[in-house]
Amino acid sequence: MTLKMGPVLSFRGWEVASQSWSLSALVVAEGPPGALTWTHGQSQGTADAEELWTVGARTAWRFRFGASLAPHQSALDYQILGQSNRVWLPAIGAAPRMTYASCAGFSDVKDMKRVADKNAMWRIMSDRHVDAHCHLLLLGGDQVYSDSMWTVIPSLRAWSELNFEAANDAVFTDEMALDLPFFFFETYTSRWAQPEVAAMLASVPTVAMWDDHDILDGWGSYPDRRQACDVFAGIWPIARRAFEVFQQQLTPGESRPGTLAPSGGPMSFALILPDVAILALDMRSQRSASQVIHPDHWAAIFGWMDGLPNGMSHLLVMSSIPVIYPGFDTLERLLGALPGLQELEDDLRDHWRSRSHKGERCRLVHRLLACAQTKKVRPTILSGDVHVAALGVIESIRDVRAGDRVGIINQLISSGVVHPAPPAAVIFALRNLFDSTDELDSGITARMVEFPGTQERFIGRRNFLSIEPDPPERGLPPRLWANWIVEGEAEPYVKVIHPV
Repeated sequence: MTLKMGPVLSFRGWEVASQSWSLSALVVAEGPPGALTWTHGQSQGTADAEELWTVGARTAWRFRFGASLAPHQSALDYQILGQSNRVWLPAIGAAPRMTYASCAGFSDVKDMKRVADKNAMWRIMSDRHVDAHCHLLLLGGDQVYSDSMWTVIPSLRAWSELNFEAANDAVFTDEMALDLPFFFFETYTSRWAQPEVAAMLASVPTVAMWDDHDILDGWGSYPDRRQACDVFAGIWPIARRAFEVFQQQLTPGESRPGTLAPSGGPMSFALILPDVAILALDMRSQRSASQVIHPDHWAAIFGWMDGLPNGMSHLLVMSSIPVIYPGFDTLERLLGALPGLQELEDDLRDHWRSRSHKGERCRLVHRLLACAQTKKVRPTILSGDVHVAALGVIESIRDVRAGDRVGIINQLISSGVVHPAPPAAVIFALRNLFDSTDELDSGITARMVEFPGTQERFIGRRNFLSIEPDPPERGLPPRLWANWIVEGEAEPYVKVIHPV
């Protein structure tokens, strides 16, 4: 038997008392794949395969394993069906080195034709991992693109050709229900089996949160009538099951470690690591034209922030849509006036600066600033979605003493690792025409800023982000060195995130 896809690693958490680093691995095979065996220093063990999802002749299987951290960075070797891979574990007490990436596919065949080497950035990422070992791979949304469902599934192609009202009234058919599981299963399997992608996924544990293209483009931002239609209601549970299996590696009804909601609800989760906490926001499960996240779930998220342990240096907030970005109103007015802007229309309805989402955005920023003040932790927002690399900053002078740097939140945008940048006209408009400063509330501003040492605020080339903490032997709370690795650039763009 040979594997059809995988292994794909997932990070399950860090146990303080035992210093254990918990992992799982996902494979797709036709039939049981046997056991996983692993070796870490003098320790070794096996993990049995657990069935997650079977579609046709293929099954997704999960293995759970892990090991205790060592005083120094260490290698864990594991084998499945004769395939050997190595994963690097950080030292005890050391913040992990991380890579952040988003938008790992194409929304349109025209986009694919614009790219000569679609997986070039994955190959560069994997090569960097060989030299400077990465401990976690943060995937910020649009890990796969489901857009082709409207062309390759005949019943959905026919539905998409109906007029608006007729499509809203149409039923989710048995043919759709049969074809969609095969579509999502094959989409993940084929894309993650590509050699350049597979090499990284087999050697670095993932921490993943979805965005719209993992379901369908613009999910949650459609008019209420379309969002509630029977066909969308039929697509949702199948797309969610695919996300739970491939990106979260869960059995039916199981919750991910660190989840902030009951099983079946929104899938935001949080992880506590040495010196760094990660909060991944599910901005799709409860999204509608009037909200991003339901108030009850915001209460759970803010409750977790209130209970954040003292002594953390950094809080990384994974928000698939940028919290800081040029003004929605200006972009909306220019739709149709500049070539290429029309393709951003769905993204604009998703945007945090859309009028219906501004209240939620303001509350989120206030709570992050309060967390920085009370917990003495530095919040940093990680975002993607917009297909450019960019840097933003939120600054507050409310309740901040002169010289106090607590009231600062940086936002790092990295997008996309596969998807090409928007057309040149859009990049020109971002750089020159749109207001990049926004007053969120009295004394709180958000603005796009230039990358240090440059005059660039928006980089219109494919990219990913390397986040490298200071080593623990420095003896101080670690800074985070954010390095944008940009296609065609010999040197990275660098931003240093200082602890409070």
